[in-house]
Amino acid sequence: MATRRSGPDHRVQLAALKVALVAETRARATAVAGTIRTDGTTVAAKLLVNAKGRGQRVDHAG
Repeated sequence: MATRRSGPDHRVQLAALKVALVAETRARATAVAGTIRTDGTTVAAKLLVNAKGRGQRVDHAG
């Protein structure tokens, strides 16, 4: 069942949505998307394997 939301959270979300839907924002997001690497997990795995192979201690985050 859907309910109507009101209050500051709703207003902030609505304002963010309006900004996201502006043509300039969409164009900028498209331009930035082309610069983002898609192989981040592969690169991180290789760095870990290489570090471990050199005998370096590999700590996990957390």
